[in-house]
Amino acid sequence: MQLKNWKNLFFCILLASSGGNWCCIRVDATESANTDIWHPKNLASTQINYQQLCQKLGQEVINSLCKQSSQSHPIDSQMPLNLAQQTPQAPNTNEKPGDTQKQSDPPQLESQPSNLPTSSPDSKEQLLNAPQINQSQRLERLIHLLQSPKQPPESDSNRELGLRVRLLPLEQQPPPPTEQAIVKFKPIGYLQAHVGYFQTNNIFSSNDRPIEDGLIISGLTLASAYFPLGSKTYLNSSIDGNLIRYINQSEYHYNQVRFNLSIYQQLSQRMYGEISCSNQQLFYANNSDRPNSFKAGDRFLNENSLDLSLGRRDPLTSKLTLDSFYELSINFADPLSRNRIINSFWVSLNYYLQNPLQVGIDYQANFSDFTQRDREDQFHRIFGHLNYRISDISNMNVQAGVSLGSSTAENIDFDGWFFSINYNLQLGQF
Repeated sequence: MQLKNWKNLFFCILLASSGGNWCCIRVDATESANTDIWHPKNLASTQINYQQLCQKLGQEVINSLCKQSSQSHPIDSQMPLNLAQQTPQAPNTNEKPGDTQKQSDPPQLESQPSNLPTSSPDSKEQLLNAPQINQSQRLERLIHLLQSPKQPPESDSNRELGLRVRLLPLEQQPPPPTEQAIVKFKPIGYLQAHVGYFQTNNIFSSNDRPIEDGLIISGLTLASAYFPLGSKTYLNSSIDGNLIRYINQSEYHYNQVRFNLSIYQQLSQRMYGEISCSNQQLFYANNSDRPNSFKAGDRFLNENSLDLSLGRRDPLTSKLTLDSFYELSINFADPLSRNRIINSFWVSLNYYLQNPLQVGIDYQANFSDFTQRDREDQFHRIFGHLNYRISDISNMNVQAGVSLGSSTAENIDFDGWFFSINYNLQLGQF
């Protein structure tokens, strides 16, 4: 009997929720014909009770449905708060490919110059023997010394008188000062200003939407001289501050501060090694155009690196040299996704046209392995360079070539061309 009541109640609710004719239909239960409910005396009262119950339940369901249909809130508002927040938003069809990556990640800087080419008077290159371009000057100096008249030896005079006369020396006058006698001022450091321009057709190393743009890099370098720690060991330190400005992508202007400390060891007349540690910090210079994004002064990279390098200079002729360089760099960065190990190779063939002018061709290769994520980069550069020393305190450097490379990360490509011109001026020594 109770089972039949629950069946009738279920069908009443189902029919009411279906929005059909609001009446109560009972399932014909012929199997229970012998029960008391189907007795003629109780049939009428039982039907009335079921009809009243169904009408009451139907009215409640109708009121509930009307209340829900009158609300116009989206489905997400009926979800729990944490689930609604995790629901992905529909992509904006107006955004171009690569915009999403640009909004969340800082720009890729691998293909941009981190350090401008410099030629300071205390650079490590001068610790190696540069080729002797004008050896004839040295020969002429030696010939001049050989041909200079010698003072006659002391001699006795007036031998006819049989007297030995000894010439009295004149009062000794201090010799005129020579270049060797003058103690030269040895600076312990110098301040240098530099400005450069860098142009490429893929400024952000993008694969799907390369952007051609240029950079203007200006800054100051405060560096110490190479202090001798031993007969062939030197200590050097420097502080660099640079302002990096894009020509068109002004939103991504940034500033650079770099500290460096290195120990230089001359292994032979042609080979040297160096161990250095440095810290580099990059800061946004402008506010982002997008809401809830970066602001001016926000730091987007704090990188500490430990470098081990080996360099060699081989003179091929009196005017032609071959420079080779290898560096192992271990970088610890904030954010951690920038932690990486870099192996760098550099080969440069230099020709000294005349004393202030040098030209050459270079090949550079970098292999980066990111330790905190699945990413590996390979980067190659082939370019020509021209170095011109304008004076003792200023020089100019020009580079032009192509970049080749790829990455296992999505939408990163290093292929493109580049051109750069840099000017360095020594402001003073101390």
